[in-house]
Amino acid sequence: AGTGGLTATQDILNWTYTGGASVNFSTGFTSSGLTFNGSTQLNGTRLRLTNGGSFQAASAYFNTPQNVQSFTTDFSFQLTNPNADGMTFVIQNTGLTALSSAGGGLGYGPDSPSSGTLGIGKSVAIKFDLFNNAGEGTNSTGLYTNGASPTIPTVTLGGGVNLHSGDVFNTHITYNGTTLTLTITDASVPADTFTTSWTINIPSTVGANTAYIGFTAGTGGLTATQDILNWTYTH
Repeated sequence: AGTGGLTATQDILNWTYTGGASVNFSTGFTSSGLTFNGSTQLNGTRLRLTNGGSFQAASAYFNTPQNVQSFTTDFSFQLTNPNADGMTFVIQNTGLTALSSAGGGLGYGPDSPSSGTLGIGKSVAIKFDLFNNAGEGTNSTGLYTNGASPTIPTVTLGGGVNLHSGDVFNTHITYNGTTLTLTITDASVPADTFTTSWTINIPSTVGANTAYIGFTAGTGGLTATQDILNWTYTH
């Protein structure tokens, strides 16, 4: 201590921090920190993916890759005049401009499983689907990887959750490194809730422990206005 002329070389060789609320749009959205593609725009503090126009494809991503080894994410969404087609929450390592097909592709993949093409690569997506394009029904969810068509296989929503109601839905997604769990609750009727889960290795699928996170959406000949009202992501 003091000024005795003694010194030291003090090096920090590495440092990893994986905790904290990394994405916080809990009271609504601004354009800061986000990249918009396709039809995405802000409507007040809402993140509007599609605006009721035909054959739209949209995506929006947080600009900084996030740790995806384990996480919790919450967002509320509202589908107005909800005829078709739907939206996804997506984790991907293709880049900030990643966007695929309109219609049944939901901005994530091709609109048909028989198309022979793929959409957004190095990715995992959970869908919120309004339209029966390929046998998935008109009120479904599902897990898709590496840009596969977000149609079938599918999980029919139950528990009173109806994406065609026009209500606000609160979405809670958790991942513990092995199991990805989705819970959707109707904000107007909290008793209407649905939970499902999938086993997946997300870092292996997207090719890294970090990835871009965000949303995609699509419309076709039938349309919807698809808004995200708020969003948080904690790892």
